[in-house]
Amino acid sequence: MAAPAAAGAHTLAGAARGRGRERRSGGGAAAARADGVLRGAAEARRRADRPLGARPLSHESNEALVRRIFAAFALKQGFSLRDCFAEDAVWNVPGASVMAGTYRGRSEIFRFLANLPKLTGGTYGSQLIDVLASDERAAALYRASGERDGRSLDIDQLLLFTIRDGLVTQVLALPNDPTAFEEFWGAE
Repeated sequence: MAAPAAAGAHTLAGAARGRGRERRSGGGAAAARADGVLRGAAEARRRADRPLGARPLSHESNEALVRRIFAAFALKQGFSLRDCFAEDAVWNVPGASVMAGTYRGRSEIFRFLANLPKLTGGTYGSQLIDVLASDERAAALYRASGERDGRSLDIDQLLLFTIRDGLVTQVLALPNDPTAFEEFWGAE
């Protein structure tokens, strides 16, 4: 009597480990080749544009980065922005005004940012209202104001950031009133 009970326990233990179960065709784990590589294994979930082992920073880090950019701009500390942007970063400003365009690389971006106070006699300012961030992106809502050639600017704008490895790689500037933005900056 003890033998059948022991055999039953052995069968149950084997079933728990996957032995003795019926396999359906096409189901279950991928079959291994002779070299140990699985056939039909799932593709890697790593994004192709991210180096192996690199992970996005937390949304808190990205929010802090954007706040640091606005603080440096407000304090006219342009050199500290160098540590915030990737060497090949791109900044896009839509429209047809003198400020519109695609600025590629740190040098072009910094020249663009330096032109904001130059073209407004130092009156251009940006007051950060709020920052929303995720692990790879951030959005900054701010109030832009200034005086230029007898015209005034006082509108909300949105900057959309793409951030990788702690550096801004792309920015898209979106004024909430494109007409007022274009009229203020004027055509090229």
